[in-house]
Amino acid sequence: MKRKIKRNMKRRLLNSSLATALALTMVPLNIFPHSAKAAGISESTVKLRFLETTDLHDNVMDYDYYKDAPTIEYGLDRTAQLIKAARAEKINPDDQTSPTYAQNSMLFDAGDLLQGNPMADYVAKVKKLTADEVHPVFKAMSLLNYDAGIPGNHEFNYGLDFLNTALKHVPYNFVNANIYKDDHDSDPTNDQNYFTPYKIINKVVKDQNGEEQTIKVGVIGFAPPQIMQWDKDNLEGNVIAKDIVKTAQEFIPKMKADGADIIVAIAHSGCDVSQADQEKAENAVYGLAKVAGIDALLFGHAHVNFPGDAQFNNNDTIDNVNGHINNVPAMEAGFWGNNLGVMDLDLQKVDGKWTVTDSKAALRPLTKTLADKTKVATVDGPDQEIVEAVKDVHEGTLEYVRGKIGTTSAPMYSFFAQVQDDPTIQIVNNAQTDYVKKWIASKNPELADIPVLSAGAPFKAGGRSGPSYYTNIPAGELSIKSANDLYLYPNTLKAVEVTGETVREWLEMSAGQFNTVDPNKTEPQNVVNDIFPSYNFDVIDGVKYQIDITQKPRYDKDGNLINSDSHRIKNLTMPDGTPVQDDQKFIVATNNYRAGGGGNFPGLKGGIGKVVVDSPDESRQVLINYIANQGTVNPSADNNWKFAPVGGVAKLVFNSSPDAKPFAAASQNIKDIGANPDGSGFEQFALDQNVHVQLLGINDFHGQLDTWRTIKDSTGKVVDYSGGIEYLAAYLKQREATNPANTLMLQAGDLVGASPPVSALLQDEPTIRFMNELGFDVGTIGNHEFDEGVAEMKRLIYGGSNPKTEKYEEKYGKFTGSTMDYVVANVVDEKTNEPILPPYVLKEVDGVKIGFIGVVTTETPTIVTPSGVSGVKFTDEVEAINKYAKELTIQGVKTIVVLAHDPGTSNTDGSNATGKVVDMAKDIDPSVDVIYGAHDHKYLNTTVSGKLLVQSWSYGTAFSDIDLTIDPITQDIVFEKAEVVDTLHSKITPDAHIKAELDGYQEDIKPITGQVVGETADVISNTANESGESALGNLIADGMKATTGTDFGFMNSGGIRNPLPKGTITWGDLFKVQPFGNDLVTMTITGDQLRTLLNQQFQAPPSYNKIMAISGLRYTWSDKLPYGQKVLDIYLPNGSKIDPAGEYTITVNNFMADGGDGFTILKSGKNRVTNKVDLDAFVDYFKSLPQPVSAKIEGRIMLDTVAPDAPDVNEVNDQSTKVTGTTEAGAKVEVKANGTVIGSAVATDNGCYTVNIPVQKAGSELLVTATDKALNVSAGTSVIVKDVTPPNKPVVDDVENADKKITGTAEAGSIITVSSNKGVLGSATTGQDGKYSVALKSAQTKGNVLKVVATDGAGNRSEATTVIVSEKAHPVSHR
Repeated sequence: MKRKIKRNMKRRLLNSSLATALALTMVPLNIFPHSAKAAGISESTVKLRFLETTDLHDNVMDYDYYKDAPTIEYGLDRTAQLIKAARAEKINPDDQTSPTYAQNSMLFDAGDLLQGNPMADYVAKVKKLTADEVHPVFKAMSLLNYDAGIPGNHEFNYGLDFLNTALKHVPYNFVNANIYKDDHDSDPTNDQNYFTPYKIINKVVKDQNGEEQTIKVGVIGFAPPQIMQWDKDNLEGNVIAKDIVKTAQEFIPKMKADGADIIVAIAHSGCDVSQADQEKAENAVYGLAKVAGIDALLFGHAHVNFPGDAQFNNNDTIDNVNGHINNVPAMEAGFWGNNLGVMDLDLQKVDGKWTVTDSKAALRPLTKTLADKTKVATVDGPDQEIVEAVKDVHEGTLEYVRGKIGTTSAPMYSFFAQVQDDPTIQIVNNAQTDYVKKWIASKNPELADIPVLSAGAPFKAGGRSGPSYYTNIPAGELSIKSANDLYLYPNTLKAVEVTGETVREWLEMSAGQFNTVDPNKTEPQNVVNDIFPSYNFDVIDGVKYQIDITQKPRYDKDGNLINSDSHRIKNLTMPDGTPVQDDQKFIVATNNYRAGGGGNFPGLKGGIGKVVVDSPDESRQVLINYIANQGTVNPSADNNWKFAPVGGVAKLVFNSSPDAKPFAAASQNIKDIGANPDGSGFEQFALDQNVHVQLLGINDFHGQLDTWRTIKDSTGKVVDYSGGIEYLAAYLKQREATNPANTLMLQAGDLVGASPPVSALLQDEPTIRFMNELGFDVGTIGNHEFDEGVAEMKRLIYGGSNPKTEKYEEKYGKFTGSTMDYVVANVVDEKTNEPILPPYVLKEVDGVKIGFIGVVTTETPTIVTPSGVSGVKFTDEVEAINKYAKELTIQGVKTIVVLAHDPGTSNTDGSNATGKVVDMAKDIDPSVDVIYGAHDHKYLNTTVSGKLLVQSWSYGTAFSDIDLTIDPITQDIVFEKAEVVDTLHSKITPDAHIKAELDGYQEDIKPITGQVVGETADVISNTANESGESALGNLIADGMKATTGTDFGFMNSGGIRNPLPKGTITWGDLFKVQPFGNDLVTMTITGDQLRTLLNQQFQAPPSYNKIMAISGLRYTWSDKLPYGQKVLDIYLPNGSKIDPAGEYTITVNNFMADGGDGFTILKSGKNRVTNKVDLDAFVDYFKSLPQPVSAKIEGRIMLDTVAPDAPDVNEVNDQSTKVTGTTEAGAKVEVKANGTVIGSAVATDNGCYTVNIPVQKAGSELLVTATDKALNVSAGTSVIVKDVTPPNKPVVDDVENADKKITGTAEAGSIITVSSNKGVLGSATTGQDGKYSVALKSAQTKGNVLKVVATDGAGNRSEATTVIVSEKAHPVSHR
């Protein structure tokens, strides 16, 4: 302070200098920064503090009404603590006796305070503020003693009447200079201000000496002239708005003349250097700061922080640290009270005039972020006086926003709205489109032929409003607050007529939201221009287009054409792919802001758009009504726009909320890459350019809308359920919500047929309607689609009436058929050879074309009644697939999916894949990528020959989820995976809307299905055992036999569709078991024909076994015998075997009687007579039984898998030529030696057998086995061939007297014994060479008789060789 006084004393010497005075008149006043000291005699020095709030948008409470939760991030009740703290601070912190700013401060507001959150809507639209009431924001501001404020553009959203009512109790000076009354005379010289243009406030303050000084503070206000476009309906004809800068230039001198010492300009206008010289600029603060005489500038509108925001860096005329614009002290205090602007001015009174000599502006936030990224409050809770003041309105607002208007089946969030099509925009556009179409139909029918489009923008998309400013509505109930969250502003709905050229330019303007991306740049590139207002990023639904962000923007954010040769909008087409023509007419639904020229969009700028729907209804109310009418909405974006492929090595990133992380984790094309290092609180995400396609598929649903399957643990306890349309729907919607725009739903045949009453009694129309509602895209036909013939099949596909359901048309309307595309390539008209349905269909997903080919099993004619397939023929599936796959390939399609109603199964790990569809895959062209199997109701998830194969059980108890990742440039699949998901009830909440519709259908048929016919003691299962017998099959076959009185009853297993539950049994339960409505047929066949019939159950691949339920007989069979010979013995009830030549009466159904399921022998039966309908027979039989009814597996059908016992074998020796023993009667006995069969024979009826064999060497091992008629092989009995043959007589060398040993040869290994009449003389073992040498006890004498015997290892003794001892010859002497 002393330094300043000394400087002022020096300046007194200069004050009288005429030269200096003349020089000062030569230059603009604002050439000097405000830190310069005024020349002249200093009379007083004052520190004056200006406090600012702006863009409160009625956020009086620290409460997020959209999340229905308190918040620490905003709320005037919290800002009040900052205000009080700022006033309580000492002017000179170093001086304990210094006064505070309590007297030396002024509090201002820069507008947009009456609109912007649910409380504002509640006060204006629901509670409806009266002239006697004080608006809640004014109650709070009154408590805080505001000095002055201005209107923002949003003050006019509810109309002038509301504003005028609210302003009756405004507690401060409310000023605006550039809004005038419209006097309709086109003479600007006599225009009168609508509001008080400015106010001079006598502010009493204390100077540096503690003396009171009065400073005349002039306050003037400005609003953006664009209010005349944005709120045209409310303002046109009532007011006009003039240029901000020109108005200031007019009024500032007047304020000076009226005695203002200093002038504060408060502008609800942003600071945009590019608009400095623009006529009627929206963001005019930069130009306003150049107007002479303004000492301080407080502004708002842009929801940014000044000083501080990075957009104000790198400009020599803007001081983003101290808060100067063109040397004028300035500040903008964020929005919603999240910051308090604090501007400290040093004022000097020199020669009687007050001059600003120094200044510093800074913002004080409500929160701060710690090192660990935790956000904490800077104030100790809200101001309780304010909380109490608005308590009643706050509670009323809560009640209002919590009012239910509908339900959403999936979450709605705007986290990614700026980089991909978005459900929060989609639902608004859907509502606007629906409204405009209805408006035109009733009020402007002459416009009915013009396509209706709709434009919507993401109102809450972060940006300048911070990382918490996003819509995030969970799945479940939707309330008023949800609608407010989706549509922030109280705009009214309008529609403009435009050309295709305008639509294109409109989108070019919107595309200015994106930065230009370099495909060859390896560093991450932020695709979103954060300066571009998200509310000007219009997405237009009703057309399809791509945005090429490698091109420069055609327009800047203010609607100026800046790159006339650049075009970002590519491939602009109608939904069917037809290019949009420049001269084509469209009607675009939008709001009054855009229709009136808001945002300066081409074709609309300046309000030149041709409005054809001038609705008085609020856009938000239109949305609320739409949701209420829908009941449940499925907010899936239709992906009508996307980025054109960028290619190269570009890495695309963007900012969003940290709250988006779980949604990114569930997304396939958006990945979280961590917090933005700039400390803004935003999270960074990477955008994958690949196309991610999700295929959700079912097969063999069979209209099982209300069928649940029990899941049991190892003890038999029921632990869960699966199936039911309400659960399947919930699962499909849940999965679809993870990739809504790129999901296709498919079905692989047998969608209907063999259905329960809730579908079948209404000709399966309910099932088709449910699939339409769920949005199924493509399907093929199965064999059961032919159950009632081709004509009825096509009626279900294409629509039309059926006499059986006409009575329901008043309730459900005319049946219009299926909305999915049905395809089948291998069923042709037998006369024309043309396919009866399209062989394939093309679907485009996110720019990628996918072909779908359908085929149905060629077995169909054998498993459907002849009338069902009359007039058509079936061709080879593989040939048909390859034919049309080639066609698709020629069209440039690189992703092909086959829907094959053919069987296949695998282990859950993909191993052991078998079945017809697996075999087909090996021969199908490599251009096919995915094959769906069906028909046998099995699990399949494997890869065969590079093709992904799936099947997901049946009845909606599971579905498949296939994810394909496709390169958008090459169109090749780069990754694929499949999952089969069980629809377990424990894992999801059923879809309430679907359940309600199901209940409605069940109510329709309840008078029929609800009839009680009996009860069961326990569940009667239709699951067959290994032999092929089921308890329910036995019960049905018994009923058929009892109904007609025949010898036997037979029921095809495929006609038994469901088990019977435990407890009370209704007609509907029995219908679920036998839904086909077949007739019982009796006939006579022979025993031989009966054996043939039973053998026809067993059918070679690619078919499968079709084992019938039987009554009145039993039989055994073997799976090891050849087809046609698998049946072994057939027994009558008395245990005797069937007589091949005998005749027997049987009962079957007409499907079987006509040869269905391959039972062709029945077409040869005699005395065929048609009896009653099978279901009627079953109902009557069930009623006749003792209650409760029970049934069990009784061994009527026996699969012989028991091998005979090992045969008993008698001794076999080395002289045997037969092997004998006992075994199972009739078994074939085989004898093997060294693995080779050396003989076989069949055991007699008493089990004895004799097998002729060649003589075997002693010690050889023989293996004897028995094979019964079922080809079951016994364990082998091992037999060693016994040695019973003695050795040959030994050969003995001559023995002479005096010899003490005997030598010779004999059988190798035999023991040689030499004896005489005196006993054994010696023994020895023959060597392997057969030689032996036996030592004798003593020399033998001539004439002794010796006997030599060989004994082999088995104890067999040879005949004795007799030897007489001779005299040893003496040598002759030669002398």
